[in-house]
Amino acid sequence: YLNFFRAIGRALIPDYAATYKKADKILAGSTYTLNLVKNMFAIPDSRIELFYENGIASSFLTETKKVTKDSPINLLFVGRLVPYKCADILIEAVSRLEPNVREKTHLTIVGDGQERNSLEERVRELNLGEKVKFAGWVGQEETVEYYRQADIFCFPSIREFGGAVVMEAMACGLPCIVPNNGGIGEYVTEETGFRIEPTSREYLTQELTNKIKILVEDDELRQKMSVKSMEKAKEFEWDCKAQKIVEIYHKTIAEKQAALSH
Repeated sequence: YLNFFRAIGRALIPDYAATYKKADKILAGSTYTLNLVKNMFAIPDSRIELFYENGIASSFLTETKKVTKDSPINLLFVGRLVPYKCADILIEAVSRLEPNVREKTHLTIVGDGQERNSLEERVRELNLGEKVKFAGWVGQEETVEYYRQADIFCFPSIREFGGAVVMEAMACGLPCIVPNNGGIGEYVTEETGFRIEPTSREYLTQELTNKIKILVEDDELRQKMSVKSMEKAKEFEWDCKAQKIVEIYHKTIAEKQAALSH
């Protein structure tokens, strides 16, 4: 299927080029897409702008977050249980925590999918039964509660252009640990969490262990990242994004009118 869709994409490139040529402003959903379109179709900087495709509802936004200083420190994963989301890597990373650190943590996995049975089996193999909870699919209101009860959000997905769950976690005041790729690598900054270069499965697993350990042991750092996450998340709220779209429209129209007047 992948080769089929790539072939379709190549066949449509002339149509893309014609569309981009006519557009007064192009909105790219990620920095990767922005650079790809600019380079492939020779689009000048003035005609293309970064505008993340995802956003969050105001119901996710949290004004304050009480940082847990007592055990357990709650780790959270939200997403489909499919291979590229790499929940198995997170489970492995938790198993590698030093005993005194692992004793302080608990992981909740919210979501379902084809890997759930194998992930549950892996948890049993690693003797993590009391440390990992599978919540299955839950509604949005319950998901928000899981975010608000958590202390750290771990999302090791290696193929993620959107990653709205990371925005949601940040809105609820969670420091985030993610691979430095796709949209999730752009949402998270050094002030709001940790980004790990996904150079290999082993490296991602071990670095995830290391970053979890840092956040579990450093209450002050968790607090600072929590505050910065909530501040950053306001940029992703739909009302804020709608206002930005309006500003882009006004600016583009003004530029077009100025060009036509010359």
